[in-house]
Amino acid sequence: MFNHSTELQQKLTTALDAKGESYRARTRYLDDNDKPVYTNRLILEDSPYLLQHAHNPVDWYPWGDEAFNTAKENNKPVFLSIGYSTCHWCHVMEEESFDNEEIAKHMNEFFICIKIDRELHPDVDTFYMTAVMMMQGQGGWPMSSFLTADRKPFFGGTYYQPAQFIALMSRVNDIWQNQQTEILEQADAISQQIAGTMAARQSLNEIGTNVIDTAAQAIMNHHDPHYGGFGQAPKFPNEPYLYFLLEYSIYSLNQDILNAVINTLHIQACGGIYDQVAGGFHRYATDRNWLVPHFEKMLYNQANLSYVFTQAYQLTGEKDFERVACETLDYVVREMTNTQGAFYSATDADSEGHEGLFFIWDKQEIKSLLKDDAEEFIKLYQIMDGGNFEGKNIPNLNQPLSVYARQNNIDYDELIERLDRNKKILWDVREKRIPPLRDDKIITAWNGMMIKSFAYIGQQLNREDYIKQANNAANYVLEKNRITDGTLSRSSLDGQASIPALQEDYAYFAEALLQLYDASSDKYWLDNAIKITDLMIEKFWDKEHGGFFMAEQSDQDLLPAAPKEINDNATASGNSVALRAMLRLARRTDSPHYQDCAQQLIRAWSDDITQRPYICSYLMCGLLELHIGEQSSYQWCANGNILISSKCQKENEIYKTTLTISINEAWHLNQIQNNEGKQVPLTIENKAGWKISNIVYPEPINKTLGFQTEPVKVYEDEFQITFDLTHNNSLAEFPGNLLKLTLGLQACDDNKCLAPEKCNVHIFI
Repeated sequence: MFNHSTELQQKLTTALDAKGESYRARTRYLDDNDKPVYTNRLILEDSPYLLQHAHNPVDWYPWGDEAFNTAKENNKPVFLSIGYSTCHWCHVMEEESFDNEEIAKHMNEFFICIKIDRELHPDVDTFYMTAVMMMQGQGGWPMSSFLTADRKPFFGGTYYQPAQFIALMSRVNDIWQNQQTEILEQADAISQQIAGTMAARQSLNEIGTNVIDTAAQAIMNHHDPHYGGFGQAPKFPNEPYLYFLLEYSIYSLNQDILNAVINTLHIQACGGIYDQVAGGFHRYATDRNWLVPHFEKMLYNQANLSYVFTQAYQLTGEKDFERVACETLDYVVREMTNTQGAFYSATDADSEGHEGLFFIWDKQEIKSLLKDDAEEFIKLYQIMDGGNFEGKNIPNLNQPLSVYARQNNIDYDELIERLDRNKKILWDVREKRIPPLRDDKIITAWNGMMIKSFAYIGQQLNREDYIKQANNAANYVLEKNRITDGTLSRSSLDGQASIPALQEDYAYFAEALLQLYDASSDKYWLDNAIKITDLMIEKFWDKEHGGFFMAEQSDQDLLPAAPKEINDNATASGNSVALRAMLRLARRTDSPHYQDCAQQLIRAWSDDITQRPYICSYLMCGLLELHIGEQSSYQWCANGNILISSKCQKENEIYKTTLTISINEAWHLNQIQNNEGKQVPLTIENKAGWKISNIVYPEPINKTLGFQTEPVKVYEDEFQITFDLTHNNSLAEFPGNLLKLTLGLQACDDNKCLAPEKCNVHIFI
């Protein structure tokens, strides 16, 4: 069926032989020796998704010039199929159509066929998904598009049943043969529309905190007060919303918004979207109440949800949030981490040909396995005789375990310990089932998200093992996902780097390195964050209009227009993450360049930000940092030379507070005068409703500075200040477990003093 040259055929045969004896071709067409009848160019690729299609009878090409040049030489349109390895309907269309000889014959005759892994080429996916959305009003995967030889789309859709697909191909071929001029004109018009849609637009409106308020209200208009989350089924976790609303509640002290997030997290943690047996989150729920998930597990969900749950734990002290965050990280370590510490991309929804089969349970099976403990488990996790999904059960809770323990006068820790023992029994049995496929590629951006989460949670919960895990993964990316010239690759498979990285890879990895720096105080991570950010600006910055392109401009000859994106989707956009990374770098270094770039980025997208701020909720987190400061218990000041962290413990009605001030080498704090006329290293200003008492400052040291002859009293290295806080209960309650203070200080080195500054500090009880 393939008309390959002798040279190409030999190359494909060599690649197949190199797979070894254990290799199992994914196809129905095998010879008498169980060898695949068909092998196409995808056998040469390093994407697990593309390798799944390497033995289709379709003469697939990977994304690149060769396919389009061949289309031009043969005057054929291009059929472009985009999907990913854990996509259920991608598997269905492959089995029904792409691994069907009769359908493949039509594909090969009428078209040049290209297969893309959207996880490796999100820029290409964004461009053609925009086209499909314009033409059909909705999109999804697998994405099926028809292009001209100059890469311009003229028709597109998603999944097609075999009969539909055959009819569509015949229709497209007929129009191509008889109305090619009209097709080319239509493709030109669509590409121009896409370019206009993706262009950044500036506004004369000044962007202040009012835009942040508008974004919060717009998102809350879609909040489901009964079942949590946003919108109707299917329901996605929407982590960018959760990030923003949590940080907005800290800034605004809005208890209603905090309650909405808390409610959402509780319901997600109780539902089937959370793997109650082994930890970790499925990609989304198919129903309004989060019971029935789409069972694939994506690394980015584990990273962002574990982070958000920990943020919520810091604000509320809710033990279930801490438990779920840690269970999720432990799942990632156990099942999604390679031997060198980097993180795999995803696991499939399907096993043994059925979605979710690996994760569901029969009631009698649980009874026989758990014996005396079965009754409690069955009651708690709502296990039914007839099941709740295809005759079996997705374990789920009807209330948080902390609530159950409190209502039944059960010790929470003892309950969790008992349930953990029982879940381990079930997990051991489940591990003997045929597992879903795992996508083993190491995506730089997604590893950045996971590194950030491990570092943050390790820092907040005093878990050195989590910080070490972040450290190992970051070192892996720097070693394996970085090319010899220092630039990043998008991913690696089996330690071999793949295609060049996209802007989001640099942004997410820079953000992760900064989180590691905060958690470890190791300047090695700050230095690498600076290098990665500088490369991002050099490679992807739009010098004409500002903001970042998704891919390097030198590569854009493969697309009719250069994609730029500010919209958050399942994850935050690369521009939003870059904004936050640059703002944090500006606070941790003495370079104003990053702050300037951040402000230019905001101006570049100012029209979208003012008109539709809810589409870029993670960027709103960056705006909060720009206008208000970082919404955390760790604050950098004095051009990154001083770190202030806080801890607090409640004793009766008194909040015993400790501030730890860490000062870089060669720097110190001057003594300054507080409201009572005393010389102190910091002035501490309370917010309305709070009273400060019993402040204890350490003794300063005497030091002679380079520009003085007499010694002065200063503070160096690291020291602590303790004090008591009491709250006027007649005032409105603050949200969660949050206290706010403003600190005044002045930092100097041996040659100069910086201007006095004030720093907002958040204290979580």
